Amino acid sequence: MPKHLFCMLCACVLSLSLLLTSCGNLTELTTSSDTARGSVVMDDVTTASFPITFMAGIQATVEIEAGDIFAAASYAVTQYNLVYYTIDAKKNVTKASAKLLIPGNSTDLDLVVYLHGTTSLDADAPTNTNVDFSYYDGVDPNTIDHNIADMPETAMLMSYVSDSGIAVLMPDYLGFGASEGLHPYMHGDSLASATIDAIRAALTFANHSSNTFSLTGDFTLTGYSEGGYAVMATHKELLADDGFVESAYLDIMGDSEGSKLKAVIPGAPPCNISQRMAKVMVELEFIGSTPNPYPAPAFAAYVALAYNEIYDIEANISTIFSPTYTYIIDDFDGSKSLTTMTGEFLAGDIFPPTPISMFSTEFQTAILADYATISGDYTATPVDEFYQKFKENDVFDYNPGNAYYEIIYTASDEIVPSINATEAAEALGVYGRSVNYDKYDNMGASLSPGQINLFQDPNDTLYVGAKSGDPSLLIHSSAAGFYIGKSFIVSKTLLSL
Repeated sequence: MPKHLFCMLCACVLSLSLLLTSCGNLTELTTSSDTARGSVVMDDVTTASFPITFMAGIQATVEIEAGDIFAAASYAVTQYNLVYYTIDAKKNVTKASAKLLIPGNSTDLDLVVYLHGTTSLDADAPTNTNVDFSYYDGVDPNTIDHNIADMPETAMLMSYVSDSGIAVLMPDYLGFGASEGLHPYMHGDSLASATIDAIRAALTFANHSSNTFSLTGDFTLTGYSEGGYAVMATHKELLADDGFVESAYLDIMGDSEGSKLKAVIPGAPPCNISQRMAKVMVELEFIGSTPNPYPAPAFAAYVALAYNEIYDIEANISTIFSPTYTYIIDDFDGSKSLTTMTGEFLAGDIFPPTPISMFSTEFQTAILADYATISGDYTATPVDEFYQKFKENDVFDYNPGNAYYEIIYTASDEIVPSINATEAAEALGVYGRSVNYDKYDNMGASLSPGQINLFQDPNDTLYVGAKSGDPSLLIHSSAAGFYIGKSFIVSKTLLSL
């Protein structure tokens, strides 16, 4: 995300606490041979410390462009890059990684779990925060070489840790960080298992004798875009069909009511893959009589490649692509961003009118037939195997139990249509919890905590106006800053009760 855009986002979130810091001296802890899910690979854990003065200097630099939007940094921040055991998309034991951010040497810390948005770039993994202090003069933060401005989610959350005294956990997901291979994009089960086991790892690590901090075990689930989907997939996995906690997860949920989970707050979740996300993949939108193609067509290739690897559908994945677009198969090696892929479509004059246009005629015919069926009757069974998996990975309709639940969305989101959020709220509300559309205390938690809370970002007009001046901007990206601020404030409120 461009730095000027990130600064604009920050200004939308009242008094957000933003930038931050990263990599100091790395140390290794003791070893462990336990490969149970959630066990920490202690030999692979690294840590970095960021003093208050450094973070305050970074904040001051950002405020030159963004205005006076930060509270004073109150805590030094320690970053632990945890490597832990989990299972992959085929249920095999594997390693994954997560960033744990701790304020000072605090004890009895509550935890905000933040699940990041879509990326295809290894460098975007939360544990890949880098800072080089080699030329730091001790005063001017501009003499520090770092990649924080390129990692806005990390930047904002580290600043909240410094301001609030709440810990944050940021899983990398499978396919990033310590995990090799293609990220299983939009695959509910593996996003859930990597998240659940990251929470277990954080709790285990906090109890290690070498650490001076401790965690209460209370946590919230937050995340934006793919992270919003991952929040819902994780919450769905934690609960049985009756809304009570699955026995396998009592270790992190506390009891059958899930008393340790204080809030579930998905942001812009693409939770209805088979209907609402499929629509933007197969139908060309018009503004008046002018075509308005979906701005991120590579997402469709990402899902197809991931699902094929997980479910072994096609022996030769290139057969489902149009010859013009088979090259994109090699683009998902972790070295190229989705933004770069979009730029290559434009530069090569091959920007697809619809994402499905990248695929073979046979594949398009099969997908369009199932889309026509499912869009009219969700209870129908798709014929095409890919489409069966689209529907299998929908996460918008499940019994949400009794945890505080708030979905945050933006009305004009062009990447994840807002109907994903509004229809999800209605589907979740069927399980004995009505939908609350408007009872909120400014930026705080809902005044109707027992309902399924649906919160529309009030800055939509601002985002639309900014995009009219610069069509390259994405409203979806512009709204990310507001979501992070809102979800953290709500989390802080509910964790303090």
